[in-house]
Amino acid sequence: MDLLTLKKEQRQNGWYVEHFSAPPRESSRAWEPWKGGVFIHYTGSRLSFSPDSETDCRKKIASMFPAHYEESGDIEYNFLVCPHGTIYEGRGYERGEANGGAYIDIDRTRSLGRNTAFYSIQGMLGVPDEPTVDMLISMKNLIYHLRYEKPRERQAGGLIYPHNAGGWPTECPGDHLIDQAKNGSYIDPEPPADTEPPSDTIQIISRSGWGARAPQQVAKVPASERTGFVVHYSAGPTSQTPRAIQNYHMDAQGWWDIGYNFLVDRGGRIFEGRGWDNEGSHTRSYNRSHIAVCFIGRDGDATSAAKVAIRSLYAKTNAVFGRQLSPTYHSALGSTACPGDDLRAWVRAGMPVSGLKDVVGGDGAGTGGGSVRSVASQQRAVNGLGYSPALDVDGMFGPRTEAGVKWLQARVGTAVDGIWGPNTEAAYKAYTGTGNSSNGLTSIRTVASQQRAVNGLGHSPALDVDGMFGLRTEAGVKWLQAKVGTTADGLWGSATEAAYNDFTGGDATYSDGGLTTIRSVVYQQHAVNGLGHSPALDVDGIFGPRTEAGVKWLQAEVGSVPDGLWGPDTEAAYGSYHDGSRLSVDGTFGPQTIAATQQAIGVTADGVWGPEARRALQQHLNTWAEAGLTVDGDVGPGTVKAMQGHLNKMTGAGLTVDGDWGSGTTKALQTALNQGRF
Repeated sequence: MDLLTLKKEQRQNGWYVEHFSAPPRESSRAWEPWKGGVFIHYTGSRLSFSPDSETDCRKKIASMFPAHYEESGDIEYNFLVCPHGTIYEGRGYERGEANGGAYIDIDRTRSLGRNTAFYSIQGMLGVPDEPTVDMLISMKNLIYHLRYEKPRERQAGGLIYPHNAGGWPTECPGDHLIDQAKNGSYIDPEPPADTEPPSDTIQIISRSGWGARAPQQVAKVPASERTGFVVHYSAGPTSQTPRAIQNYHMDAQGWWDIGYNFLVDRGGRIFEGRGWDNEGSHTRSYNRSHIAVCFIGRDGDATSAAKVAIRSLYAKTNAVFGRQLSPTYHSALGSTACPGDDLRAWVRAGMPVSGLKDVVGGDGAGTGGGSVRSVASQQRAVNGLGYSPALDVDGMFGPRTEAGVKWLQARVGTAVDGIWGPNTEAAYKAYTGTGNSSNGLTSIRTVASQQRAVNGLGHSPALDVDGMFGLRTEAGVKWLQAKVGTTADGLWGSATEAAYNDFTGGDATYSDGGLTTIRSVVYQQHAVNGLGHSPALDVDGIFGPRTEAGVKWLQAEVGSVPDGLWGPDTEAAYGSYHDGSRLSVDGTFGPQTIAATQQAIGVTADGVWGPEARRALQQHLNTWAEAGLTVDGDVGPGTVKAMQGHLNKMTGAGLTVDGDWGSGTTKALQTALNQGRF
């Protein structure tokens, strides 16, 4: 940490030691390592790294941390392997940020996010250094572990790439390691001889795990009102992401959030949408009474794994509500083709599958571990208070984790039931001193933090962030409470904290003085500069007029409201943009823009605008813009008008809907592709 920051923050050095050594936070960006694999890195230092001991290796890692922390909020690598063969955990099994932004083209059919779909492993080598045998053995064992020994939602895919793959502008991982950074090398492990049976557990991927935007509003539904479980399909390609569906629901349909309670992909993974507690937007007249699950794909795309996941989620839903809900499908409740002939017949037949899986996670009562923080976060909290033997931080809520949570509850002085709810969260924060107030009005967060949270949700006029709890702040807190769906009493207690975190999609993080509870000012300044703002901002941690203007510029670039406040929507939009196509918005419909368009509409991304791509565009507009086009591959004025109207809805492009596909329309398309809003 540089001297300027130490002086500005006026904190003791011990605070930084404790803060930097905290476990990695769950990222708010999409994390799908099963689709990709691993990237291999090196340190890149021009001098040789020849450590005499593990102490030297630890010092080397510590020296990386301050710069990584300023730019990414944590060390950027998932794992580091030293010349002695010791494996050091960085971000671990959470998403890292070391691989660069944007996509890498895997083949002519797909592209994957470099950070979204890949772990990062650094071999601790300088430019002149050869990898040691011990290092290579440990890398091989680590890749085996990531591929074959983790739950499906944390497994690495089968690809191995060097950091500079796909033309990324770097020499990393250097001349001596690059031959190992590929499939078929020594560090590419063989699969296990005896393949173990598939896991009998499905961990629901949280909203933060797929990079969800914060909802604009929430409406809670009492458990007593739930009567049914309804199956949908997305009617789009299986390559669609939950985030793309959410963007369509919020930007084109004007809904508060993604419409479904849960989503399932063809691999049998379950994604949290609105969860068990919240009203959906999926089936007219049945949004409160029915839990909706959407299969991501078209008619006939649902695999046996997807059907097992849907049927297992139905069983879990019955367990959550303590009774059997009535299973049905969308077209049984309204005039629609959804969910297609295949899923319709399957639901009518009773959703038959060969064996159920135990579904864990989600936000509802009875989900195995509570609704306030993720299972991995609970495990870290238990370990942080000295539980022995320490729990494995694997995100799985089993008997050992339940026992650990009960131990923690007894220690912090709350009811010992093994469920981490709002009362446990409040007691834990009070015990650890992470949420004390300066005036006794709350035990959860300081008055200044409450004021920032109120402002971050758009209260007007904005509160003065002065740490004084007066009438205006009390009114602002009541306004926030009404917005997030909790009792509007002006007291920020555990229920308000839980509702606020639910609404914004995660816990607030430390901010060093800016108008946000999401990211530090230094991080915001780095992000603005990283997108090419000119002149570059001074990275000084001071939120002045130039930084505010820079944040507004970034917000306009990534597609969020340019209000200068880096809140949940800006964080989600920036993450999506950073991981996205990163096209130059130049109005040229060339191979790169064509390939990005093809990826969005679900056809081979070969950069050639042929008949298949043109028909897919028309089908895409029929599905997502209700265009009613004839799917004939003739992209005439009618198709262009439909696309222009869709772009206006999704991004506020302000195009004249005239059917003329000129450079302005292409620029709007490029912007939409960059923002994941097409």
